[in-house]
Amino acid sequence: MLDSSESALIERARAGDRDAFAQLYDPLERPLRAFLYRMTAAAQDAEDLAQEIALQALETIAHYKGASSFRIWIFGRAAEAALEYLRGQKQWDPDALIRAGRRAAEKASERRKLQKIHKSKLHTTYAIEEHIDFCFTCMGRCLPPHEEAALLLAEVHGFSDAEAAETLGISVQAVRFRVLQARQALVDHFDSRCSLINKDGTCSECAGLHTLLHGDHRRTEQTLFRIDLQQRATPGERAAGLDQRLAIVRAIDPLYAEGTR
Repeated sequence: MLDSSESALIERARAGDRDAFAQLYDPLERPLRAFLYRMTAAAQDAEDLAQEIALQALETIAHYKGASSFRIWIFGRAAEAALEYLRGQKQWDPDALIRAGRRAAEKASERRKLQKIHKSKLHTTYAIEEHIDFCFTCMGRCLPPHEEAALLLAEVHGFSDAEAAETLGISVQAVRFRVLQARQALVDHFDSRCSLINKDGTCSECAGLHTLLHGDHRRTEQTLFRIDLQQRATPGERAAGLDQRLAIVRAIDPLYAEGTR
């Protein structure tokens, strides 16, 4: 149920009050862009989609009946736009990021370029947590888009199952099934590849970049110890490991973090 203040803002926005629309939209703008970026894994495309959604919402809000919260309404539009954007596109190969990282690491010019950027006045921070978040975004593109949308709403953006269902126009049971499927796929992807939780994992990009940029392997080890992502043996422990990774993701705005700039 909408609270009285939101209902009043919606009524004003429906009547053409742009200030009221801004009060509804502005607090959601960055979360909305983060959702679109994690769905598309393309910053400029996410920016373009966000602008289109904001403009369309402003133009059509007069027809919005206010039966659900503005957050559900605007995220529903974002989900529709992202799913349409991804229609016909192939899911990513889970090993694509590993191969790209290896190709870059083989080129001395690329390593020097990264070090120069890192040492510049404008780019002085590289945090392993941000790379974990970036890796999560890439792995998200390995999922069926409808599963990723449900996962992001329920596990990253704090929507209840009922809110996610209303946002996506599906049943609560469908949301739960899609989230379950997405979680299991991510657990499998990370457990078989991520060297932070598997000593035989094939991907060590986050730790390798940290050592390359900071020039201090011991500092990297200390950072990894603080993050404490560890190998999990049982299904319950593996699920808990994904929850720990999701907590890192929730704490980061992928478009405005230090490393992103």
